[in-house]
Amino acid sequence: MTKKVCIFGSLFQAARSQTALSQWEISVRAGTHLSNVNQVEAGNQEPNVILAVKMLLAVNADIQSFFMELASLLSHCIDVSKIPSLSQKEFQEQLNSVLTPLEEAEIFGMLLSQCRSVTKLSQNYISSIAKYDHRSLQKVEKGTLLPGFINAV
Repeated sequence: MTKKVCIFGSLFQAARSQTALSQWEISVRAGTHLSNVNQVEAGNQEPNVILAVKMLLAVNADIQSFFMELASLLSHCIDVSKIPSLSQKEFQEQLNSVLTPLEEAEIFGMLLSQCRSVTKLSQNYISSIAKYDHRSLQKVEKGTLLPGFINAV
C-alpha cells in the first residue's frame, strides 16, 4: 500500500521558496503551528481549505492562479473559466478576522454553493466527478463540514 501524498505541499513549497519567508514565519502569519506547515510542505498532511488560503496569503501568492495550477495537476474535468473570480483582498479581509471553525465551514460552504450555482452544476454531478460522498457535499454546502484542501479543489 502506497502512502497518499498531498500535492498542495509541493506547490506551496515552490510558492514559499519565491519569498525569503521561513516555515516559522508562515506559521505565524497563517495562525497555525509550525509543525502543520512542515507536514503540509512534506506532503504528509492536507490542510483544510481555510488554512490553505491563509498559507497562500502569508506568501502573497495569487490564490486564483495557484488553484488553477493545482486543478490542472489534479486533472479535474471542471471548466475553470466558469468559476467566478474572487477578490484576493476580500479573502484577506475575511481571514484577518478571527473565525471559529464553524464560521470557516459556513463561509466555505456559502462560496461553494455560489460557485456551483453560477456553473449550474448539480450536487450529484460535483460529487461524482470529485469522487466525494454526496451527503458530505451537502454538509459542506450547509456549513457543517469543512473539507480537506484536495477535496475542496
